[in-house]
Amino acid sequence: MDLRETRSRLSTDSSALTLEGRHAREVLSLVYSYRFVRLVVNGGEIWVYTGPERDYVAIPGTYCSCMDFAIRVVSRGETPYCKHLLGLEVARRLGKYREVRLGSEEAVAVVREALFKGFSKTLHRMLYKY
Repeated sequence: MDLRETRSRLSTDSSALTLEGRHAREVLSLVYSYRFVRLVVNGGEIWVYTGPERDYVAIPGTYCSCMDFAIRVVSRGETPYCKHLLGLEVARRLGKYREVRLGSEEAVAVVREALFKGFSKTLHRMLYKY
C-alpha cells in the first residue's frame, strides 16, 4: 500500500466510513470515547489518539505511529489504514474529538512524548486540568 491508496480508500471507501467492516465496534468505541485530540498549533494541526495504554500521533490519511500501521500497512501492505486512521476520519467527520490550542514548544513536547515514550504527560495535563 502507498500513501495515494491510503488517502483514496479513506476518502471513498464507503464500507469503511459507514463502519460496516470488521472493526466497526472497535472503531466506534474510539470515536465515541473522544480519544482523538486535535492540537491546533500556529494555524496548523496535529492529531493525537489518546489510548488507554499508549498515545499515537496521526496525520489524517497519511500516517499513524502505532505498530499496526508500521507492520500491516507499511511493511506488509495488507491493509491501507489502521483502526486509528479510520477512527480519526470518522471522528473528524462527526466532530467527535477534543481540541487543544498550544504553542510550538508545547506541541513539540507532546509529539516527542507520544512518539518516544508512548504517552504524553504534557497533553494529558492539558486535557485533565483540575
